[in-house]
Amino acid sequence: MAAASLLPPVTLTREIPGYYRDENRRLWMVVSLLFTSDHPTHDRPGTSIMVTLWQVGECCKELLPHFFSIMPYLPRMLQRHSVFSYSGTDSRMWKLVNHYRLGDTEHLILEMETELVNSPACSTQP
Repeated sequence: MAAASLLPPVTLTREIPGYYRDENRRLWMVVSLLFTSDHPTHDRPGTSIMVTLWQVGECCKELLPHFFSIMPYLPRMLQRHSVFSYSGTDSRMWKLVNHYRLGDTEHLILEMETELVNSPACSTQP
């Protein structure tokens, strides 16, 4: 029997703090958030957020109080915008960094695109 193709979710909608549900009703748990400063040579350095989600079973669903304080940094919903990006309800773009299966667990890593796109250094106008 052929293995099912591994495709990232099309939509992720926050269900409770620390959990998202995709279009196939699969549950995704936020397992890590990484905040990093943008490169110091950029004209307008910003902060980048990288989020790692694992697809988990319903038995794993429980309130994660340590995620209440970070929820403002994550959009309520993410919609796949292209093969390599998502757009959030917060009007930010999120880059699909990686999507893979390790054992029985599907992993999804997204990185928020920084404000660098709007900086004068990236402008195409004279």
